[in-house]
Amino acid sequence: MSVIITACNEETTLRSVLKEAERLKPEEIIVVLNGCVDNSFRRARQSDKAIVVHCPDAAGHDVGRAIGAKISRGDILLFLDGDMAIPAPALFPFAAAVDRGADVALNDLNPLLPVFGECDDVTRCKMFLNMALGREDLGAGSMTAVPHALSRRIVDVVGPQALSVPPKAQAAAILEKLHVQNAGTVNVIKRNRIRNGNTGAGNGVEQLIIGDHAEALAELLARGASGLPWQENGADSRRLLAAWRNGI
Repeated sequence: MSVIITACNEETTLRSVLKEAERLKPEEIIVVLNGCVDNSFRRARQSDKAIVVHCPDAAGHDVGRAIGAKISRGDILLFLDGDMAIPAPALFPFAAAVDRGADVALNDLNPLLPVFGECDDVTRCKMFLNMALGREDLGAGSMTAVPHALSRRIVDVVGPQALSVPPKAQAAAILEKLHVQNAGTVNVIKRNRIRNGNTGAGNGVEQLIIGDHAEALAELLARGASGLPWQENGADSRRLLAAWRNGI
């Protein structure tokens, strides 16, 4: 197993994240520092197990995942963020799911979400993309969220560069008939670090994620997919999504 941790100015949490990753006894831990200007590099270097990739200039929101996957050697790739220390026992189900044959093991946030009318736009985008792909069972399960784990096979099939746009990579995995499933529930909603760029309606991170989902839908259409929910049901697609979410 390779544990891949992306971080941007996470000097206060990175050491704790590394300690939990080390408890899993992985083959390697790759830390991708993305435009850090604090002491994150020093914190990462305190772990004798960490391979540190230092990008002095910000490479992009999810580009660190692609970089980590590109240089990794493991058959199982577990992705974490440097801003939240998740206990190792809560991480284990994701790696175990891939070990049992899954290609994508997602964080199942569905039990933590409100009814459809109270969901945010990002959550609705996640649900809509999965419905468009014929995977309503995933709900809001998304490669946008951590923790999640991947098999080496998906990296070989879609290419590591695809991971820089997580929803597009997820769509490609489903279209390639790879095994995608929800594997465990970790409440990252409460753990998520509040930043200037991820708070308030229409914030930068929200717009980026929505744009990523638009790219994924464009990929779906470019592959000639037919019988999509909005094609068959028109205005009913929103009602179907709401019925699915509210029925949980």
